[in-house]
Amino acid sequence: MSGSRGAGASAREKPEAKTTNGRSTIVAAVTHSLAMLVATLREIFDESAYQRFLERSRLESSANAYATFQQENEQSKSRRPRCC
Repeated sequence: MSGSRGAGASAREKPEAKTTNGRSTIVAAVTHSLAMLVATLREIFDESAYQRFLERSRLESSANAYATFQQENEQSKSRRPRCC
């Protein structure tokens, strides 16, 4: 009988392991989703573009750097053909 109890005990441990893995999977999915949302918002509000500008220009963030970024950004937008 002790052999069957051992088998039953290990069978009870497996669902707990699945629950833990399920929770970690859910947490990972939520974390990934939030990271994607933040990245999307950074793109929408030009924060990522500004960061790329700073890296490309080898500048530190400042009012003057942001003004230069804005000028460059406006110039590139004005050169694009408008669709409709």
